[in-house]
Amino acid sequence: MKANKKIILLLLICCLICCLMSGCWDKVEIDRKSFISTIAIDTGKDIDKEKEFKKIKPNEQIQEEELKKLSITYGFPDISELGPGKGGTAKEEFVTVGAYSMDDALEEMTARTSRSIHFGHTKLLILSEELLYYPETFKEVLDYLERKPSINKTMKVIVSKGKAEHYVKYKPIMEKNIETYITGLMENSNRNASILPITLNELLSLLHQNGNAIIPSIYYNKAKNEVNLSGVAMIKKFKLDGYLNEIETAGLELLRGKLKGGKYTIVREGHPVDFEISDINRKIALVDKDVKKLKFKVNLKLEGSLEGYTIQEEVFSDSKIKEMEKNFNDSIEKQCEKVARITQEKFSIDPIGFREYIEKFHPYLYKEVKDKWDEVYKNANIDVEVDTKIRRIGITK
Repeated sequence: MKANKKIILLLLICCLICCLMSGCWDKVEIDRKSFISTIAIDTGKDIDKEKEFKKIKPNEQIQEEELKKLSITYGFPDISELGPGKGGTAKEEFVTVGAYSMDDALEEMTARTSRSIHFGHTKLLILSEELLYYPETFKEVLDYLERKPSINKTMKVIVSKGKAEHYVKYKPIMEKNIETYITGLMENSNRNASILPITLNELLSLLHQNGNAIIPSIYYNKAKNEVNLSGVAMIKKFKLDGYLNEIETAGLELLRGKLKGGKYTIVREGHPVDFEISDINRKIALVDKDVKKLKFKVNLKLEGSLEGYTIQEEVFSDSKIKEMEKNFNDSIEKQCEKVARITQEKFSIDPIGFREYIEKFHPYLYKEVKDKWDEVYKNANIDVEVDTKIRRIGITK
């Protein structure tokens, strides 16, 4: 009993010491810190000199002022707007610097601010599409983001059509900054199937496999003066290869089994019928192992509720519901198979996960096809089978 009391007393002393000794580890007051919330990366004025870097020998000095490959915009909240009674978000301030590398950009940024720079709370990374046409520079950016431990690896990543810098400066209607607006849209992906959120960690993981990835895209609608997030950029061997539109992205999310929710619509007798997806189960099967013509089958089981039809139609009968379920099955199968063909024929990129499936469940076959997977995937046969279940039909009289 005495031993237990001594242990408890020792623990209390340790806790007290920790409380007294702990504090702000970097000894910098919070009002002297600049918390970067958004990083936007564009190409610099000297990006076309990318090849000249290969000519520079290791023992030669770099003329930094002549090699601005990158243009980095750092967005950070005005902390003077934060505090009791002032709300939870603040308007965005920003600084743009030219640099030959990401670390050089940080030095330039540090030289322009009197505050200590922190990346632990960064929520959004915007990559301009122009940057993705320079794979070697893109690799350097990724290496820095992965290597630097202080950078938040859970930040969301998007590709911008046009300069990334312009999006940091954009003022959304309902938010004070672009970071809050975009991350909010991504959090609502369970209601919008055309939005495919991805974190920096997930992006790095995908690119490490074979240099291929998919990243959500953003564009500015001049007519409506608003920023829209929809569709995905297709990255092949660290280079932008094209885009999928909103409808194609929704089909891709179904095939990947990553859809958190969303609405699917068909038309019956001139009336739109809305099906709200609440649950999805996806299974991949390898039907034919012939390397020249692999055959996959994707089984999708969807559950959800009927959200809209027409007030004059009754849908209580089993036959009517089954008829609708078949309509959804046929429509979704066609859409998914069309998206699969696009990824095969237009991009030769496998974002669905067939490669990972073979590596996990058919290792001997994977050894045979891994070095020529792009070509094998392009020639594969993909069949989609959908089983839709309407579990709820709402309230009707």
